[in-house]
Order: sequence, then C-alpha cells, then structure tokens
Amino acid sequence: MAHWSKLLITGVLITGVLSGCSSNDELIKIAPVPQIQTNVELQVNWDASVGSGSGEIFSRLQPTIAYSKVFASDRAGIVAAFDVTSGDKIWQINLAGETSFFSSTQSALLSGGVSHGYDKIAIGSENGELYILEQATGELVWHKQVGGEILAKPLMAGNKVIVSTGNGKVIAFDLETGEQSWVYQNDVPALTLRGNSGLVENQGAIFFGLPKGKIAGVLIDGGRAIWEQIIVTSDGGNELANIIDVDATPLLLGDTLYAVAYNGNLAALELRTGKILWKRAYSSLQSMVVDGYNLYVTSSDGLENRELSAPAILNGHVAVIDFEGYLHLLDSEAGTLIGQMQLDSDGYIARPLVDNNVLFLLSKDGLLSAVTIK
Repeated sequence: MAHWSKLLITGVLITGVLSGCSSNDELIKIAPVPQIQTNVELQVNWDASVGSGSGEIFSRLQPTIAYSKVFASDRAGIVAAFDVTSGDKIWQINLAGETSFFSSTQSALLSGGVSHGYDKIAIGSENGELYILEQATGELVWHKQVGGEILAKPLMAGNKVIVSTGNGKVIAFDLETGEQSWVYQNDVPALTLRGNSGLVENQGAIFFGLPKGKIAGVLIDGGRAIWEQIIVTSDGGNELANIIDVDATPLLLGDTLYAVAYNGNLAALELRTGKILWKRAYSSLQSMVVDGYNLYVTSSDGLENRELSAPAILNGHVAVIDFEGYLHLLDSEAGTLIGQMQLDSDGYIARPLVDNNVLFLLSKDGLLSAVTIK
C-alpha cells in the first residue's frame, strides 16, 4: 500500500535551463510576494560566506550536513566546512588550484553539491572532474576525470562513490583508489533539461531518474540493472512539450519509491520490481519531501513563477525559498502561508536542508544561513 495521503501544491520552477535549444522571448509573469499576516517568526542564527556562489548559472550546489559540520561549495572551486552550531569556519580548500587542469585563477566549475560518507566528502564539476576530500581537514584524497558533466551530488555507498553524468552514464568508482568499478549507460535525447536526478540508495541498490520519463534501479555491486520503468511518455506535441526528464531525485519511503517528471507524472513505484502502484498528471523539476503520510512537491499555485526551491520540513511546517530570497513557511495541513522573511536578495536554487530543527540555505551569491523558528 502506498505511503501517501495528499499533495501540498506550493509552486513551480518553470524556468529550467534547456540543453540543445535556445530560450524563447515570451515574457513570464511573476507573481508578487504574497502579503501575509505572520503567525510564525523566523530568525537567522548565523551567516557565513562560501566563496562567490554560483552566480546566475543554474547550479544546484546543495550543502550537506554530517560530522557536526556543514559542508558547502561555490562554483569557482571553494569547498568549506563550518561548525553546524556556531557557523565558525573549520577549513577551506580551493579546488581550482588542486589539479593540473586549472590555475588558481580559473573556475573549477563545481556543480551538484557536496555529499558525504566513510569520513570523506565528494563533489563533482561541470568539467567532469570528481573530487574526494577528507571531511576532517579538507585534504584532497584523489580526483578523477569521469568523461561527462557531474550535475548532481555524488553518492557514497558500498565503499564506492557513484556519479550521474550529463551524457547518460552512471559510473561507480572505488572510494579508496579511484579505480572505475562499472558503468551504466543510458541514451540521452537531443533536447533535454540541463540537469540530472540525484541517486538514492537502499539495500545494495541505487535508484535514479533519467530522460525520456524513465526510472532505473541498479545494483551497487557490479552495476547490473534490476529494473527500468517508464512513468510518462511524450504525447507527440512540440519539442518542448516532449521534454519529460526525471531530474528530481526520487524519494524512498518504506518499500515505495516516488518519482516525478517534467511535463509528466508523479508516480509511486514498488521498490523491488519497479511496478507502478499509481500515478497522476504532475510536472516538476524539484525533489520531494515527506512528513508522516503527507508527500510535498512544488508545482504551480499562488507563488507561480517565483522559481521556488524544493520543499523542506521545519518544525512540522513546509519551507520553500524563491529567486528573490524570500523564505516562505506554509502550514503543512492547509497549505496557507504562515511565515515569511527575506534573506539574500540574489536568490536561491539549492534545496534547503534541515538538521535538528535548523534550516540551512545556500544562496546564489554564496551566503550560507542557518534559520530557526523563534
């Protein structure tokens, strides 16, 4: 039985960057910031600077939280660790100066965000470079060219680090040596969204979204495909309407996997077989979050075209942040706005993270903030 009872529709990111076509010139009407009676007050516990951020490039440089630290990066090459409670900087490294491909003045084009595991952290780049660092010191353990853009966070599991690349590959490397273990190959259509689904792990397998409305499960040991499932097919309309990428990271809850496609469907799949349990018409690029029996995903509503982030759960409320840096807090049952504050006006793309009822956000300008409810 699917662990799902309802959806909270909060907004949509419809200005995704396309690969293989030029943007159109149609004006997009942006909804004004909703004026609300604030019922819940938010406060910033601390701020810290992480290099120069990602700028106007669509880059999901999501931080990660582990080992009592927050790890974050900018696009140019800075990776830093901060104390999760105080925000004090523990270490910082510039990866632009750590390889033979770059000088310290050239951008490393880091992308996708930081992941952690086995006392190490990992991050990839648009140049196809994968970096493994010691979490305690930031020391570079090894780096490797993988042959394709790494636009999603690497995954560490089974003593391997696994990446998804923009040219349709999922590649596993030995975490200690950097030697390639296996490659899973998927065809990429000529026109896709510029991005990749993140990878999720469960009981020796990984699951991820792909272009053409596909979800796949692959064994960590050996890279053999367990199953592949199509959750939506193109309707034969215009080229843009036929983009049905699954760029949102699937959500695992019990023995059910949830996935959503752009221009497509929201679907629940049986984890073991990939069988579709149910699906409904829904379109999103953003990852989902679950709280109890409620599944939350951003799509179009009153905050239309404000380029909302993926949702996060903060003290039982739903939090999203927009392109102008407004943090919106919604009632998890009614979907009504109950709290709001503006952080960095340069805006946000990366998904907010929650740890011990603290919300962590990284802006496009490189401002890392820890926010709580008063």
